[in-house]
Parts: sequence; structure tokens; C-alpha cells
Amino acid sequence: MLRCLKIRNYAIIRQSEINFHKGFSIITGETGAGKSILMGALGLILGERADSKVILEGTEKCVVEAHFDIEAYHIQHFFAHHELDYEPLCIIRRELTTAGKSRAFINDTPVNLPILKELGVYLVDIVSQHETLELNESRFQLEVLDAIAQTEKEKNAYRLSYRKYRENEAMVRELKEKELRSKQDEDYLRFVLNELTELNPKEGEQQQLEQRLDELSHAETIQQASLQASHLLEGKEGSVADTLREIKSILAAAAKHHPTINALLERLESNLVDLRDIAAELEDTGRATLSDPASLAEIEARLQLLYNLIKKHRVQTVEELLALKAKFEQQFQDLHSLESNILEAEKQLEVSQKQLLKDAQILSLKRKEAIPAANKKVNELLVQVAMPNAHFDMQFISNGLEKSGVDGVDEITFLFSANKGFTPQPINKVASGGELSRLMLCIKSLIADQIHLPTVVFDEIDTGISGEAAQKVATVMRKHAQVHQVIAISHLPQIAGKADLHLYVYKSNEGVQTATNIRSLNPQERVEEIARMLSGENPSEKVIEAARELIGNSGN
Repeated sequence: MLRCLKIRNYAIIRQSEINFHKGFSIITGETGAGKSILMGALGLILGERADSKVILEGTEKCVVEAHFDIEAYHIQHFFAHHELDYEPLCIIRRELTTAGKSRAFINDTPVNLPILKELGVYLVDIVSQHETLELNESRFQLEVLDAIAQTEKEKNAYRLSYRKYRENEAMVRELKEKELRSKQDEDYLRFVLNELTELNPKEGEQQQLEQRLDELSHAETIQQASLQASHLLEGKEGSVADTLREIKSILAAAAKHHPTINALLERLESNLVDLRDIAAELEDTGRATLSDPASLAEIEARLQLLYNLIKKHRVQTVEELLALKAKFEQQFQDLHSLESNILEAEKQLEVSQKQLLKDAQILSLKRKEAIPAANKKVNELLVQVAMPNAHFDMQFISNGLEKSGVDGVDEITFLFSANKGFTPQPINKVASGGELSRLMLCIKSLIADQIHLPTVVFDEIDTGISGEAAQKVATVMRKHAQVHQVIAISHLPQIAGKADLHLYVYKSNEGVQTATNIRSLNPQERVEEIARMLSGENPSEKVIEAARELIGNSGN
């Protein structure tokens, strides 16, 4: 429950500390005094976004801090999940600066707004005039039924199945789209593979052919040069070999007497052997190199085919062409394996569909079984808020999987009639503002009993009601406060009279700036405030007595 709310430099509140009690607290004050500002400050604590414009003019920073007693509300799992220190008295603080900087803290640990908002769901439920519009929204109506039916376990199981089903459905769709694209490319792949297979390029073939082409293109030059060089080395009188043999003969006698000359003579002999080999190889090369126009034409044609494919597929070498061929072969193979993959994926989809249908039926059944008791309870509460002729009914439709969504296959419509003898219609067609407020009070009372919220705030949802209806609404709120902490912002004296704690919001014009203040009223001040709410300023003794009677009838 909310123990304390501290506000500094927010809107026109310079500094205020508001202490709340368990049970039923009422906040009243004249129009424009700043009751809505309190809701704005509480919204900051619950993770709502804020503009730096809310900072009190002339100051640099505003701070809002709230203390919550959470010992009885088993939410330690939230703190453990987010690695936050758990304390029975949880302190939440928000800070805003004129520079646009916003910071949030839970028990002095900095947190981001989504975490703060997540915690806020466990702490406070704010019911406002604006929120009554949610009664017309189908998802909100389904959430109401789920809270009443306590379907969290069944809904979680359904959502797991739903996610698995959607994943399998997407897999089948993706594979079929891939198959369609592949089939469109199948003819092209077959043609390209046939072309590459027919040409049958070999690794290193391009370099070998280019070298052979170069030799055949210069066969005459190679032949003439080889034979001429061989002849000069050892093929004519006075050749290089003859010269070396003559030098060898000259050095033979001296070599016997000089080791260096002897060594050089040995080297000369070795060179003479190499020279003979070179001359022989040159002669063989020359005689073997023949002009071959047919082979030349064949090589040129083969190379041209390779060059054409290389250019066509925008690669640089035959090796890259072979890599591309392997890729196309894999794609062609994948095309035929897609069929088996699709069959397997469709089997998985069928299994997940059956599980989804099973979980959807379990969820639907639990929802449907909860409706009669929920309708009965809401209608009983409607009597308690001075709507004895009203009738509320939840219309339930369970659809097939073709209309499945993250919340199930069910559609819920709230039907309502405020008057006897009229068929209930969707509430957006028949309910007035005051009727919506009282219906929301009944529904929220029922939900809060199911989900055990620590604090429920009713923000002027009593608009449009008065007299006996207001008295009845006050009774329901007070009864509600026996289980939860209830805080109500109201302008109705009948509701104010039922409160355990009465807080009064007022403006002060002392000093250079108007400021909003809030204080707890003592018994006499409370009587005077309720009297003013009944008749305005300067209430008569009769009105003051009526105010005392309202307070006395509250059971305080």
C-alpha cells in the first residue's frame, strides 16, 4: 500500500509530503486547486513519461518520491528478476531537470522507465474518467474476463503454443516461397549446368592452353633459334664446345703442378658436359617444334569458349568458374531437397496446430465457465451503486484458429442496459458517462478482489452521479477498502463522508507564487469541508449537521 508521497517543485507544488493510511482515503478541494496534479505526480512514480514543463517555474529540478509497504504482496520475484534490492518498504523516486534529464530509482538503484512501469502494475491501479472509455475496447473486456477467471496459467500455455504455431507457419511459408523462386530459376540452372558440364573445364587448364597457344603461335621462331643455338654450341668447326676442348688441352699440363688450375680444369670439364647437354636439348626442341595450324585453331577455339563463359558469369579464372559450377550444382540439389523439407515442416505445423487448438479450447472453457458468476457479481454490485434495473452480460464467442491471436480465439463483448425491459446492447451504444463510471467501479472492484492489488485510486469517476447513487457508490468504495487501500479524488460529499482519512487540496497565494498544498483534516475541519461540499461557502448549522450525519453514517 502507498504510505507516503513526497513532492518537490512539481507544477505549482513547491513542497508537500502526504501520508496515507490503509482503508479508504478521500482527496477533495475546490476546482483548480491541484487534485489532478497529484495524479500527475503519482503517474511519474508509476513510470509515465514526463515533460520538463512540469517543473515549478524558477526551479531547476523536481523530485517525486513514494513509499510503498509491499511486505504482504509477494513480488520478490520482480526484484530478483531485475537484480534489485528487495525491501518491505519500497522507495521509488523520480527526478526531472529543466535540461530534459529524467532519472528513476527503486530503493536507490537507478532503473529505466519500462522497469518502473512494470513494478507500478503490482502497486497501483488508477481508475479515471478517461479509463472508462476502455470499457468499449474488446481487448480490455477480455483482460477483465481473464482477471476474473484467473487464466494466467492457461493463457501462458496458449501463448507458447501460439508462438510455436506461428513460427512453424512462417517456416512453411518461407520454404514454399523459396521453392517457388527456385522453380522459376530451375530452367536457368539446368541450362547453365549443361553448358558448364559440356565444356567440362579443368583446374589449371586455362594456363596450360595459353602456354601451348603461345608456343604454336611462335613455332618457327622457336625452331630456328633452338637449332641455330645448338649449332653454335656444338655443331660446327670452331663451336663453343671446340673452344672449350682446346682450352682444356692447354691447361692439362699445368694442372698437374698447380692445384687451382687443376680445380678450374675440373670445372671446365663439368661446363663442357652441361654445354653438350644444352646443345642436345636445343636440337631436340628445334626438331620437335613444328608448325601445326590445326592444333593452333583447336586451342584457340577451346580458349575462346572458356573466355566466353568467364565473361558471361563475370569471373576472372577457370577456377572461379568451377566454384560457380559447384554452387549451381548445390542449388539444383537444394531445389529437389526442398520438397522433403516442406513435407517435414508441414508435419511440424500440423502438430503445433493441434496443440494450439487444444490449449485454445482449455483457455476458452475456463473463460466461459467464469462468465455466469462474473455476470451475477457485477449485477449484484450494480444494485449496490443505485442501478437496480441495470443488467450486465458478457457475450462470449469462441472462434476457430483462423481468428486466433495472441490472446486466444475468443471475442468478448460487454452488453449493458440501464433500464428495465430493454435488451442489453454493447455499452458504447447505451451507457452514459455516470453509468460507465459506476459500471467501471463494479468491474474494478471485482477485478481487484481477484488480483489483490495493494492500492486502487479512483480519480473523479463519480462524475455524473449524485444523491442516492452517490451514497451507494460510496458504500461500495468503503466496502472495497476493507480489502484494499482505496484512494478517491471526489467532489461528492456522500463519498467524502465514508472515508477513513480526508485530505484537502488548496491553493495558497502567500509569497511571490501561487502554490498548491495538501493537508489532512481533523474531525472538525472535515465536517466543515463536507458541509461546504454540500452547500458552498458559509454553510448553515443545518448543513453542518447534515455533514456530521454523513460522517456518522460512514461507520467511522
